[in-house]
Amino acid sequence: MSLHSVTWRVNASSLDNTDLIEDSLKWISGEKSTITKTKDKSFHGSQQYSIVAQTQKRKEAIESLKRLGNKTLDSILKDGIEKRIDDSKNLHIRLELSKLVSGEIYLSNNNTISATVKGKFKIESYPGDSVTEVITDLIEKILDSS
Repeated sequence: MSLHSVTWRVNASSLDNTDLIEDSLKWISGEKSTITKTKDKSFHGSQQYSIVAQTQKRKEAIESLKRLGNKTLDSILKDGIEKRIDDSKNLHIRLELSKLVSGEIYLSNNNTISATVKGKFKIESYPGDSVTEVITDLIEKILDSS
């Protein structure tokens, strides 16, 4: 089994360096990903941007998952991957934005107060398959091949 797609999303203020954020999203999602940036107003009226990097190709989605690195993937498995999977067969990951723009990968947690990058991986599974087992097997395969 595999992944169908990946989407990485960041909400940034007008004070943020959106070019740097776009470059970071391009790196984590893959060079062939599509980047969209929309400008809007926040609830309080200030300018904000929503920057989204997306790829619909399996190979590129897997490469994006690999870019998280063995340490992060191992941490995801040890922390209980089932709590990151929703009913629509998506694996959700949040990374610290400040670390990503400096080329580092750090998972955010409940204590993270800084901006985050939201990743959503669509898991390829079929009726009768355990979604948790499918993504666990894929991550273990990535870890074994490194």
